[in-house]
Parts: sequence; C-alpha cells; structure tokens
Amino acid sequence: MLDQNSVAHNCEAVVLHCIDFRFNEEVDNYFDKRFPEGYDVISIAGSCKGLLNDEEHRKFLLEQFQISYRLHHPKTIALVQHEDCGAYGGSKNFSDTDAEQKFHQEEFQKAGKLLSGDFPEMDIKGYYAKLSREIATLQ
Repeated sequence: MLDQNSVAHNCEAVVLHCIDFRFNEEVDNYFDKRFPEGYDVISIAGSCKGLLNDEEHRKFLLEQFQISYRLHHPKTIALVQHEDCGAYGGSKNFSDTDAEQKFHQEEFQKAGKLLSGDFPEMDIKGYYAKLSREIATLQ
C-alpha cells in the first residue's frame, strides 16, 4: 500500500476570489483552462478587501496561502476581483464601469504588493470578472 505522505500533491496555482455565486461558473471554467493541473481555492467576501482592510482577515488569508504553498507548492497566486462586489458597496458606488474596474485594479496592485513580501518566489496575477461573463486581466 502506498503511503499518502510519499505522494506529491502539487498544483499550479492558488486562486483567491469572492464568495459571490454569480461568478462561480465563469471563474471555475476560466481557471480550469488556465491551470489544467489543478489549483487551490480561497473564497472570502470581497476577495482582496480581506487582505487590505482587516487585520484579522489578512492573518487568516495569509495562513491559507501559506498552507496551500506548503502542501501543494503552487507557482502562481491568482487574485480575482469582480464587478458589482457587495463587499465594496456594489457598482452603485462608482461613477461608471471604467471607474469601478480602475478601483479594483488598484486593490489588486495593493494586495499583490502585500503578498509579494510573503511569497516573493510566486507569480502574482490579477483578474477582473464582469457581469457580462468576461474575465479581464489586471496589471
């Protein structure tokens, strides 16, 4: 019988995204294609907001990233923000869709910078899911 500890359990990425059910199918389909060898998922309301605005959530999320890294050795962290996120007050808090996407771009950049301090060897990528079912990359 094969010892479970001797089997390597590696995945390509760890993906942080919001709990919003409206984006589950498109996000899953997108990352199933992008990371066919598998990926870990962390889901929390507001996605990057938890890393940036709440010390308790930041600690929890960093522990989740560390567990994924230690157990499954992902090479990429994928951070997914989305349109009309209730944790940020929804689309109504922005003057238009461009302003909303720009805001989420800035949130990704701040979260990416924070994570790069703890995980300098990992590639950090940002994504923005739209209600139109499109997923854009963030820089």
